[in-house]
Amino acid sequence: MKVKLPSLTAPRTCGGHSSLAVCEARGEEVPVLALEVTTLMRSAATFSPRYVKAQGHPHRTRAFTMVEVALSLAIVAFAMVAIIGVMPFGLNVQKENREDTIISQDAALLLEAIRGGPNSAGLTVLSSSLLGFSGPSVPPAGAWTPLDVIARLSIPRWDTTNSTNGGLNRAHFRALSGNLGDSALAGTNMAFSYVVTSEVSRHAGDPLQLEYPRGRTNDGGHTTFLVNNLYEVKLTFSWPVYDSTSTPWRVGERQVVVRTLVSGQLEVSTYGGQLFHSTTYRGQ
Repeated sequence: MKVKLPSLTAPRTCGGHSSLAVCEARGEEVPVLALEVTTLMRSAATFSPRYVKAQGHPHRTRAFTMVEVALSLAIVAFAMVAIIGVMPFGLNVQKENREDTIISQDAALLLEAIRGGPNSAGLTVLSSSLLGFSGPSVPPAGAWTPLDVIARLSIPRWDTTNSTNGGLNRAHFRALSGNLGDSALAGTNMAFSYVVTSEVSRHAGDPLQLEYPRGRTNDGGHTTFLVNNLYEVKLTFSWPVYDSTSTPWRVGERQVVVRTLVSGQLEVSTYGGQLFHSTTYRGQ
């Protein structure tokens, strides 16, 4: 015996209409099985690949796997370790370059201040940046002035009256130039500082006597004139300063030496040292 199964689709005619949607809209009776099948077909159509591609359904978006995430984190960690390892080296190089720039600028300022002698009285940054002095035997009468600093840096090697260290006079300065954090205006011990050693000596003249006039056996007082009016100024900058509470100061291994020649008379001043007078010269 054959059994006829009910149709799984909606009847072709529903009250004379072939559309199931029209039947539903008019409120006509629709077989329950047909409604269930229609609902399932609509749900399947919603999750079909063609529908997802067209609509961008969020439930079907492809994401990273755990293996891909782990590999990405490993690559980022490896790169970060390399970057962090290089950063201290780069910061140290930047610090050294900044210190070298400050030393070169301060060296030019101090040499010109010594060369100017009394004309450098307006350089108040010298006294405001000074942290200490070692070597001169005569302390200033009151507060330090620019000429007090310059006169003590100009004490020659042979002057044992004004110097107790054989003419090697040392001064501890905070940076005279640079940014606010490195200069004396910062008013903090964290500012960059250095120790400068001053050496002033006479010019030795021409040891080979190459400047004799033709036909003469002496230079006509030329060498004597140079010895009396030409001096060599040597400044040695040492840093960093590890201990500034006592003298001699304990400094690091970094060092820069600058030299120049200064012409004129070197005379004892009332500021506890000697000053250059570049406009007057001693006779032959």
